[in-house]
Amino acid sequence: MEPDFWHQRWQDGLTGFHQRDINPHLATFWSRMQIQPGEQVFVPLSGKSLDMLWLRKHYSVLGVELSPIAVEESHKENGLVATHRWQGAFSVCERDNLCLLCGDYFDLQPVQLLRVRAVYDRAALVALPADMRPRYVSRLTSLLPASVSIRIP
Repeated sequence: MEPDFWHQRWQDGLTGFHQRDINPHLATFWSRMQIQPGEQVFVPLSGKSLDMLWLRKHYSVLGVELSPIAVEESHKENGLVATHRWQGAFSVCERDNLCLLCGDYFDLQPVQLLRVRAVYDRAALVALPADMRPRYVSRLTSLLPASVSIRIP
């Protein structure tokens, strides 16, 4: 993952990967996760996914996104006014069960994901080059609390 590549894509508006609707499979299959309302869901490489809005109706959502443009657009397009602060290497934007960490996924620390009970990876894995995917999964497993099981179909 070349940060400059993703920053340029967002700056140029080349975000054809962004879905204008919630993933139709999310509501259908999410109940299989068996997590309780209010528990935290982690959304890696979140972009400005509308899926986070669906999730935040029932859960606390923690997203991480490299592009400040994506984070800003997510809040603006959805009428969210967030509080801003810094946490280590990340700019943090929070509002009503939605917390977006703006920075490099690979800079995350396990302490930042202590409350996570589930992961929603809509397309982060496939957005990465094939040779980087094992590193992404390895990092994810090292970040998550031991109580979170990883199931990759």
